[in-house]
Amino acid sequence: MYLINYLSLQVARTIFIAADRFRDAQGLVGSRDGANVTFSTPGHEHFVQNLPFFGINVYLNGMRLALLDDYVTIESLGPGTGFDTIVLNEAPFTDDHLFADYIIP
Repeated sequence: MYLINYLSLQVARTIFIAADRFRDAQGLVGSRDGANVTFSTPGHEHFVQNLPFFGINVYLNGMRLALLDDYVTIESLGPGTGFDTIVLNEAPFTDDHLFADYIIP
């Protein structure tokens, strides 16, 4: 209990997140055809993008991609509506595996 008194509210929230808010190895939705670079979470489910504490982790063929170097996140319905879309720097091909780990708000 004393530890929480010394932590900011933001840090306390990052430590004690409910397990039902985690999404693990969720396949991203979008056509993998070597040309498409825009993908969304299943059902356009919003994810927490609260750097440096939380953000979506995107994987291509098992390798974790780097935010800004390999992809960016956007709010498809405009600012303040919630992050639900990933735009990759390079388009994946048909046999590539694209998935993500994230937390819903």
